[in-house]
Amino acid sequence: MGHQKFIVDEPISLRLAICVCLFTIACTVVALEPARSSFAVVELFTSEGCSSCPPADQVLAELANDAKKNGRQIFPLAFHVDYWNSLGWKDPFSLPVSSERQEQYGAALHVNQSYTPQMIVNGNTEFVGSDRRRARKAIDAALSLPSQGLVALRVEADGDKQKIEYQVSSAPKDAVLCVAVVESGLVSQVRRGENAGRTLTHANVVREFVTLPLGGLTGSVVLESEFSSSKRDLQVIAFVQDPRTLAIFGATGIHL
Repeated sequence: MGHQKFIVDEPISLRLAICVCLFTIACTVVALEPARSSFAVVELFTSEGCSSCPPADQVLAELANDAKKNGRQIFPLAFHVDYWNSLGWKDPFSLPVSSERQEQYGAALHVNQSYTPQMIVNGNTEFVGSDRRRARKAIDAALSLPSQGLVALRVEADGDKQKIEYQVSSAPKDAVLCVAVVESGLVSQVRRGENAGRTLTHANVVREFVTLPLGGLTGSVVLESEFSSSKRDLQVIAFVQDPRTLAIFGATGIHL
């Protein structure tokens, strides 16, 4: 299961704004469309420094392909944690916010230690991320239930900025909106650590993540990306979440 890390019992505040330089793209507008009634947000906490993680990365990639081919409302997110970076290999996709988010889940789900690979479905079911059977079972269960909230997105690209407008309906009181920019088709040549010599491929890697308080049912966030023009497989995934229990009420996604 890889190295483990004791959770720090400390409140974590996620950034309330996101700034990342956006690759050159022609101006496009995508209309707001409500998400379907059932969904499965699948969060994988992983690291290139962990030898147990590539099989879990493959499971997540399969889920992404399933969503694409079969139209199922599955929203995979690969959060690369940074606490493996001092153990032989610095994961180029690791983010401090990924480790912070996993610690939040540890407190909410009463998991005593952070570990990789860990998979969490809809904020309330956690298990070892390489367990394909558990993943399918948890996702099928999630897709059998109606959502408690609906999320719609509209993307406007204009010059070097990209504006994400959102509309939320039936959101529980005090819920927050989580917005993630994910990128697929990533390849890494690992030179050191437990995966030394391996070529790793990744799908739906979280490159930026922000949590917004829902002061109202509509709003927007401006993204400016640092990604090069060759990085085209980008998607925005947004979901409504309880900030205390971390249960997820509704989700949607849109390609950039």
